[in-house]
Amino acid sequence: MPNSRRPIAPAEKNVLDHLEAYLEEPGDTDPLTREMAITYLAEQEIRPADARDIIEQLLLKGYLYEVGDEIRIPPRS
Repeated sequence: MPNSRRPIAPAEKNVLDHLEAYLEEPGDTDPLTREMAITYLAEQEIRPADARDIIEQLLLKGYLYEVGDEIRIPPRS
Protein backbone atom coordinates (compact mmCIF):
# COMPACT_ATOMS: atom_id res chain seq x y z
CA MET A 1 0.00 0.00 0.00
CA PRO A 2 1.51 3.37 -0.93
CA ASN A 3 2.15 5.98 1.73
CA SER A 4 -1.15 7.80 2.32
CA ARG A 5 0.43 10.85 3.96
CA ARG A 6 0.51 14.11 2.10
CA PRO A 7 3.94 15.21 0.86
CA ILE A 8 5.87 17.64 3.01
CA ALA A 9 7.89 20.71 2.07
CA PRO A 10 11.67 20.79 2.58
CA ALA A 11 11.30 23.05 5.65
CA GLU A 12 8.82 20.58 7.17
CA LYS A 13 11.20 17.67 6.51
CA ASN A 14 14.01 19.66 8.12
CA VAL A 15 11.93 20.21 11.28
CA LEU A 16 10.88 16.55 11.34
CA ASP A 17 14.52 15.46 11.01
CA HIS A 18 15.53 17.78 13.87
CA LEU A 19 12.74 16.45 16.10
CA GLU A 20 13.69 12.86 15.33
CA ALA A 21 17.30 13.65 16.23
CA TYR A 22 16.16 15.28 19.48
CA LEU A 23 14.10 12.23 20.44
CA GLU A 24 17.02 9.91 19.65
CA GLU A 25 19.41 11.78 21.97
CA PRO A 26 20.42 9.48 24.83
CA GLY A 27 19.68 10.44 28.39
CA ASP A 28 16.56 12.56 27.90
CA THR A 29 13.47 10.65 28.98
CA ASP A 30 11.12 13.62 29.33
CA PRO A 31 8.22 13.65 26.86
CA LEU A 32 8.51 16.15 24.01
CA THR A 33 5.94 18.94 24.29
CA ARG A 34 5.24 21.64 21.71
CA GLU A 35 7.04 24.25 23.78
CA MET A 36 10.09 22.01 24.23
CA ALA A 37 10.09 21.33 20.48
CA ILE A 38 9.89 25.05 19.67
CA THR A 39 12.73 25.81 22.09
CA TYR A 40 14.87 23.04 20.60
CA LEU A 41 14.14 24.17 17.05
CA ALA A 42 15.07 27.75 17.99
CA GLU A 43 18.45 26.38 19.09
CA GLN A 44 18.72 24.90 15.58
CA GLU A 45 18.21 28.39 14.11
CA ILE A 46 14.54 27.93 13.20
CA ARG A 47 12.44 30.94 14.18
CA PRO A 48 9.86 30.11 16.88
CA ALA A 49 6.97 31.41 14.74
CA ASP A 50 8.08 29.20 11.85
CA ALA A 51 8.54 26.24 14.19
CA ARG A 52 4.97 26.64 15.52
CA ASP A 53 3.53 26.79 12.00
CA ILE A 54 5.55 23.84 10.74
CA ILE A 55 4.71 21.69 13.77
CA GLU A 56 1.02 22.43 13.17
CA GLN A 57 1.35 21.44 9.50
CA LEU A 58 3.15 18.21 10.43
CA LEU A 59 0.38 17.40 12.89
CA LEU A 60 -2.30 18.06 10.26
CA LYS A 61 -0.48 15.91 7.69
CA GLY A 62 0.04 13.00 10.10
CA TYR A 63 3.82 13.22 10.40
CA LEU A 64 3.46 14.08 14.09
CA TYR A 65 0.72 13.32 16.58
CA GLU A 66 -0.10 14.42 20.09
CA VAL A 67 -1.02 12.36 23.12
CA GLY A 68 -2.03 14.77 25.84
CA ASP A 69 0.74 17.38 25.79
CA GLU A 70 3.32 15.02 24.28
CA ILE A 71 4.36 15.16 20.61
CA ARG A 72 5.22 11.83 19.05
CA ILE A 73 6.55 10.80 15.66
CA PRO A 74 5.00 7.73 14.04
CA PRO A 75 7.43 5.43 12.23
CA ARG A 76 8.25 6.56 8.70
CA SER A 77 8.00 3.92 6.03
